[in-house]
Amino acid sequence: MSATEIAPQDRLIFAMDVPDAARARDLAEQLGDSVRFYKLGLELLMAGGYFELLDWLVERDKQIFVDLKFFD
Repeated sequence: MSATEIAPQDRLIFAMDVPDAARARDLAEQLGDSVRFYKLGLELLMAGGYFELLDWLVERDKQIFVDLKFFD
């Protein structure tokens, strides 16, 4: 088994559990460089503006975990 070193700034994944893409952008702007990794879920996908939000985050060098499962 190999151990992979994870940089400290990549250990935090912020869950964007908000009702719409506009609120998600506001949060990302407030958090700035303190967060580099975001989880975007099904609620945001259904609200609209999801793919534009993804592009916006990628343009800002953010990492994204897309979590679109219905059941855990």
